[in-house]
Amino acid sequence: MSTWVGAAESEAESEAKTAKLEPTPSPASWRDLFQPGTGVLVLGLLLLEFATAMQYFAVAVVMPLVAHDLHAERSYGWLLGSYGMAMIAAAPLTPGITARLGRLRTAGLASVVFVVGGALAAVSTSAVSFVLARAFQGFGSGVLTTFGVSAVAHSIPERLRKRVYSLISAMWLLPAFLGPVYASTVSDLLGWRWTLTLLLPLVVVGRALVVRRAAGMRRAVDVGSRENGAHTSQSPPLIRVLILITGCLLLLGGTSVKSPVGQAVAACGLVLVALAARRLLPLGERGPRLAVFAMLTLSLGYLGLDAMATVIARSGFGSSIAAASAVLTCDAVAWSTVAFLQPKFHERWNLSTGTAGVLGALLVAIPVATLPVLLAAHLSSGTAMPLMWVAFLVSGSGMGFIYTNLPVTAVSVRDKSTTDSFAAGLVLAESMGASLGSMIGGGLYSYGLQHGMSAWHSLAVAVAALSLSLFATAFIAVLIRRQLVVTPSL
Repeated sequence: MSTWVGAAESEAESEAKTAKLEPTPSPASWRDLFQPGTGVLVLGLLLLEFATAMQYFAVAVVMPLVAHDLHAERSYGWLLGSYGMAMIAAAPLTPGITARLGRLRTAGLASVVFVVGGALAAVSTSAVSFVLARAFQGFGSGVLTTFGVSAVAHSIPERLRKRVYSLISAMWLLPAFLGPVYASTVSDLLGWRWTLTLLLPLVVVGRALVVRRAAGMRRAVDVGSRENGAHTSQSPPLIRVLILITGCLLLLGGTSVKSPVGQAVAACGLVLVALAARRLLPLGERGPRLAVFAMLTLSLGYLGLDAMATVIARSGFGSSIAAASAVLTCDAVAWSTVAFLQPKFHERWNLSTGTAGVLGALLVAIPVATLPVLLAAHLSSGTAMPLMWVAFLVSGSGMGFIYTNLPVTAVSVRDKSTTDSFAAGLVLAESMGASLGSMIGGGLYSYGLQHGMSAWHSLAVAVAALSLSLFATAFIAVLIRRQLVVTPSL
């Protein structure tokens, strides 16, 4: 890349190799996903994703109400990060727990933990009880989410996996319209507590269908592991998980304290998180490992911004709750629509997996990077909100490109005995990124308020920090694209 000519030639050669070496899009139809062997699993995943999306919008919309009711406006990092922090602990522990208790027992206990945690959050009378209940619920969610990713890797043919993830992402389209309306209506009529509980039965049904198919899948996996001489029992990495959680707690605690000591504590927490994450994320093949790391940085930046969206709209731009909810709708509609249509885009534009990932990462990062400028300028709601809607529409489109590609790359490993490890690593990376994004965004916002900064300037700093993670994702996407050219089987 020392000259423009060399760069052009290198790019042309790379594109030519990609076209020759990467597999062409599968001609299989959507109907193939609902055959007897995979139909129950796909149906369960779709129902679960619908319920998860509805719950996501419900929590995002009512969180300002929760914070006000529980007198926790300056503890947004704790309110937002507790659920994801528990998922961080659950993902690496799941393979070991499953090996000890069995798949069905673990899934049953995780389902109970999820429902009980949701119910306890709904009846919480203090910020502490709400945070603990959401953490309890998040642990159950992390265990069962790991099952879902692993079940797709083992039960869905490789040629259909991208379609599965595209269809799952498309399930956010209807909740994008219904979710904010549901949350606003129920919270107005019955209160925010009912908003969090009415969706729990739907989540349980979806998870039950996934676990039913995953239980049958497990027997085949165990046979294959024994034939390959692999050990089926695993020791949960308790020490590393404890270090990770300790780092998260220090990060949240440090940003909640108004003193120089808090800065040092938060910095130490961030270092502990980085060290533990490096040991918990899976090692092995370069392409899948890069995809897992990209999921971490992508989730940290984008899902962290998503969690802060209503706060940015209301506290930063002074918008109404309806206008703030519309940001989430724009995001989800663009994300799910592009994800659903992505197989067509690949066929029509002859996009390789690696090129689609780079394009998606840039579309995600660039628009939201303008938000700190809008916040620092302190624009009026009438001017700022349309710009924010457009930014999340474009960024959501980028998520539709890159998000569905990362799971496919992460579980497309040559050594099938490592599939569960990479599936757990992918869930860990996403939950870790989402939780850290919420903690960093909410923590910086709270920290700015503690030190006398205005709401919009505090939010500008928080958004700028999260945007850096998205540009890091774009860099990793370039590395993944190069790796796919070298090893097209990924």
